[in-house]
Amino acid sequence: MIRLHINVAGHPPITLGPESPVVSVGRAPTNDLTLLDESLSRLHARFALVEGAATLEDLGSKNGTRVNGVPVTGRQSLKSGDVIHFGSVKATVLQDASSKVVIDYKDAPDLSRGTLVMPAAMLRSGLLAPAQPGADRWPRAMSVLQELTLGLIRDVTAQQLLEDLVEKLFEFLEAEHGVVLLRDASGAVEPVVVRTRKGRASKADIHLSHTLVEAALERREAILLRDNGGSPELASKSLIISGVTSAIVTPLEAEGEVIGLLYFDAFLTRKSFDEDDLRLVTVLAHVAAAKIHNARLAEEVQKKRALEQEMAIARTIQQRLVPHETPSEGAFQLFATLRPAKEVGGDLYDYFWDERRLFFCIGDVSGKGVPAALVMALTKTLFRANAAFLDDPALIMAAVNARLYEETDPTMFVTAFCGFLDLADGRLRYSNAGHDRPLILSPQGGATSLEAVPGLALGVFPTFKYPLQEVLLAPGECFLLYTDGVTEAVDPDQHLYGLARLTAALEGLGPTSPEAAIQAVLDSVDGFARGAPQADDITAVCFRYFGPAGSP
Repeated sequence: MIRLHINVAGHPPITLGPESPVVSVGRAPTNDLTLLDESLSRLHARFALVEGAATLEDLGSKNGTRVNGVPVTGRQSLKSGDVIHFGSVKATVLQDASSKVVIDYKDAPDLSRGTLVMPAAMLRSGLLAPAQPGADRWPRAMSVLQELTLGLIRDVTAQQLLEDLVEKLFEFLEAEHGVVLLRDASGAVEPVVVRTRKGRASKADIHLSHTLVEAALERREAILLRDNGGSPELASKSLIISGVTSAIVTPLEAEGEVIGLLYFDAFLTRKSFDEDDLRLVTVLAHVAAAKIHNARLAEEVQKKRALEQEMAIARTIQQRLVPHETPSEGAFQLFATLRPAKEVGGDLYDYFWDERRLFFCIGDVSGKGVPAALVMALTKTLFRANAAFLDDPALIMAAVNARLYEETDPTMFVTAFCGFLDLADGRLRYSNAGHDRPLILSPQGGATSLEAVPGLALGVFPTFKYPLQEVLLAPGECFLLYTDGVTEAVDPDQHLYGLARLTAALEGLGPTSPEAAIQAVLDSVDGFARGAPQADDITAVCFRYFGPAGSP
């Protein structure tokens, strides 16, 4: 795991790592490392992890950036020990790539009378009376506690807080090793901070018993391992081999969630840790865990907010893809609506006309969300492109099907219905690709399903011969197309709305406008649902044919 520590005299070290993969440098206060020196530009340079490697690039600064005396041009790789000059400000880097933490699953320490094990929550609560610390160590302990607690107030990253925590406790405890393990999204633990007495880049392995890790992460126990007067049989084999005689393990716990652990150990040259050491480490671990928990919550909120903004933009774009002009004069009158169940959906419709004919289509993409919305946009575009030069709805279906089969995932398909209405005589030629059959509404109040061969949904097979059918619309009749979000709407008891209720909602309307017909459908569906969440997109297109004279 690559971590680069950027050190500038008079400034806290800045860490470049998986938790902070980009670090900006410059005079502006918005930088991660702000250096108030006139030789620097406001946005001077940027560190970044690129494919696991640490890199540096100059951002067009006035006085340039140099690595080991050589000007930086483009993106330059870095290694431990490099000396960097931002203008006249010197920085050094130490890469923390070789420390290795090993969790031993075969070696279990003997947690006998030489070991103190207790719930971490009890240590933090103050219910246990502290031991009598030495007069020289107690003020130092309070100083460490105060400085680390301020990290919750200061605007520092969670990673930086952990670095500071380990650094200060490492020196206070006179430890040999210090480790922070954090759980990732899958629950696995990985080291995010490693400190050794021989330096951060020490190649010596640090062995942690799986028993200790499990005690902290699963049982939320704080453990003090000590040599009990120098009896090596009370330590695990891995601790004996490494020379460790005392160790502290405590969970990082916040809001009832254990997100990792803290580990410190000491060698024979230092006396065993005591109960006050365990108490201090446990309390500070709780402070750090709260910071990390809050940082993660803030990050989740920010991601959710960004996603909501993106989805709102996507919804706006999708709504703009469908036509909104609703002709109300001439040979026909038309109205359409699309009500997505989520931010974006997979329903589509389109129409355009000239003095001779009206083209229309409606479709429903399998699935929901962004994938369905992308296929919706593609399908709508394909219909319009092919309808511009093909007069046969069946041929349009075949062309759209072939392209969808090539361009979309095999698990996705589209049901669709399209056709042309001849404005001179009301002849309607159409083709169906597995879609719900439209309804014809008579001026006398009847509502009947159109006879339509179902055909195959688009995108299932590369080629298919779609049926071409024809019907004659009489002046005053309405033609209603809809998606299954209408008929498959549910009430709180999970009953389906169904075709019978749809037909009943439209029968008896008599001569009506397309907008009124669609509003009757929506009112009926909403009344049936009684507040139940909308499970699928609801789309409807309705046009009324007046005849060649343009009057009912």
